[in-house]
Amino acid sequence: MKKNKFVLVSGANGGIGKAIVSSLIDDGYSVIALDLSDSNILDFECHFIKCDLTSDKDLKDAYLKVSALTKELFAIVNAAGVFMMQSLIEGSEEDFKKIININFLGIYSLNKVMFPLLNKGSKIINLTSEVARYSPQPLQGYYNVSKIALDSYNDALRREANYLGIKVIKIQSGSMRTNMLGKANEEYEKTVNESKYFKEPMTKLKKMMDKELKKQNDPSLIANLVVRILNKNRTKIAYKVKNSFALSFMGHLPESTQDKIYKKVIK
Repeated sequence: MKKNKFVLVSGANGGIGKAIVSSLIDDGYSVIALDLSDSNILDFECHFIKCDLTSDKDLKDAYLKVSALTKELFAIVNAAGVFMMQSLIEGSEEDFKKIININFLGIYSLNKVMFPLLNKGSKIINLTSEVARYSPQPLQGYYNVSKIALDSYNDALRREANYLGIKVIKIQSGSMRTNMLGKANEEYEKTVNESKYFKEPMTKLKKMMDKELKKQNDPSLIANLVVRILNKNRTKIAYKVKNSFALSFMGHLPESTQDKIYKKVIK
């Protein structure tokens, strides 16, 4: 019975997280939803736990609440994350720490805290990003660094957990339709206006990004994939979902060639 299989979802109240929670419930799993708010999943039949992944206290409290619900987690699905378009030179140190703490360290900490509830056959699914597959794009260093760090962490954790019979899988996703990107766009406008060094290239990059963002995909693509992964005994190491052709093309070029193209196109 899947009702006896508990799946913990971080970032459950976001666009992708909500879709994952919904699909898991529809497929019969018992879902434990972690986030700062449950405003988008109020009507869902899941166990909500308010948790800030960057707070040691919240994580310890979450562990106690999860362990009171079940002594074993069938899976942890990490959908938590934020998006920023910032310059490494001009962006604030506070923002950089924030995105690293949420996109990487928060997920690392959650997996570590909840690991005692995992057993042989359990799975951890981390949503990294398509950007983690390639060398970083200019003026998006904050997001790129955080996702590349998560992607590399996923691989290292997979090789450790392999000794224990626990599978660690990453989903490298392209752009999905969520409210997160709308907020990031507003912040980016402010960043462009206040930029001393990169106003022109950031304006050009924004137009290119807007073109890519129009190709946003339905988060249900990731949600359905998560369910398929959990329902399979044999899984891949990594899954790619709607990756950008432009990023893929650039990623196959030599680094020095990419440098020249970025300098010429975004100037």
